[in-house]
Amino acid sequence: MKCRNCGAEYEEGNLFCPKCGKEIQWVPEYNTLETLIRQKELQEQEKKKKEMEAQKERERLQKKAEQERKKKKKKRMILAGTTATAVIAVGAGLFFVYQTQLHSFDFQMAQAETKFSNKVYSEALKYVERALALNPESAEANILEAKIYLKEGNEEAALSILLSVTESHPDSTNAYGELLRLYEKNEEYEKIRELMNGASDSMKAKYQTYVCELPSVSKAGGSYSEELELRFDIPLGTRVYYTLDGSTPDSTSQEYEDAILLDEEGTYKLKYFACNEKGIPSEIGEEAYQLTFQAPQKPQIAPPSDKYEYAAEIIVTAEDDCDIYYAFDAEPTIESEKYIGPITMPEGEHTFSAIAVDSRGKVSQISSAIYVFYG
Repeated sequence: MKCRNCGAEYEEGNLFCPKCGKEIQWVPEYNTLETLIRQKELQEQEKKKKEMEAQKERERLQKKAEQERKKKKKKRMILAGTTATAVIAVGAGLFFVYQTQLHSFDFQMAQAETKFSNKVYSEALKYVERALALNPESAEANILEAKIYLKEGNEEAALSILLSVTESHPDSTNAYGELLRLYEKNEEYEKIRELMNGASDSMKAKYQTYVCELPSVSKAGGSYSEELELRFDIPLGTRVYYTLDGSTPDSTSQEYEDAILLDEEGTYKLKYFACNEKGIPSEIGEEAYQLTFQAPQKPQIAPPSDKYEYAAEIIVTAEDDCDIYYAFDAEPTIESEKYIGPITMPEGEHTFSAIAVDSRGKVSQISSAIYVFYG
């Protein structure tokens, strides 16, 4: 059959031309009612067909959309898994770094020094305590802890730490330096002396301005039979204080300015010490001197004992710086007649005696001569 509009062939039963879509007018071969029923059936069939095709299309599109959703979900899960893995990896890395730093002495010390430089002393103390937990014997960490305590005003704690470091690390110049500055600030000069007495020679050379050596005295202690002059060889700026009675000297004792003269018999117990320009004292030195002066030689009398027929002159001589005292027929003393020149021999038989007395009052033995003269 052909379409009246376009001439295209079509099968029986079509309501519309498959080519131009024009409605096909059927010429009823039977009655009109049957034709209408048939047309209605065909229309219903066509409608169902289209609905089925539309349903299939919707199902196809839904299926495709579902597949797309699954693909996206899978991608999200993969991405989430990758992200979670990355986060875990980063977290693990950060934890590893944290653990490494937590157990690193160098890291803790670097942080402590930075905080100390920035005057954040409480934080600096936390880091240095962690460092000491890792290495309790570290001189560097102990000294930094002491410095933090000093900044916080806890001198007692700082002092205890620094003294401990000088004992365990006697070559730590930093520990000695901090201690010396602390003692000097507090004017504890005796403690400086004690500290440096126990220091090594190299440490004393390093901090030589904090060392005051005991000066030597020109005469060693001992027994002497003559006057002594004692002198000290001391560097410029150093002062020496001394006593001669054995008492302990201090800065109120006699200060050495010139030679110390020992010019009397007896025992002298010299004690002395020096102070350098910083006021740091030396140890106390001591020497004992026993002075026992010898008596002068007995005087010489002329002429000698004899009988004389004339009144001879009696001449007496003695050592320099000696006075002569004499007496006839008696033992002379310093109260006797003082000899000032030749004496005329008296008539009769007499014993002439004389003594010599030096400038210290030492008395010689008696010299005597017996003269017999009758004019």
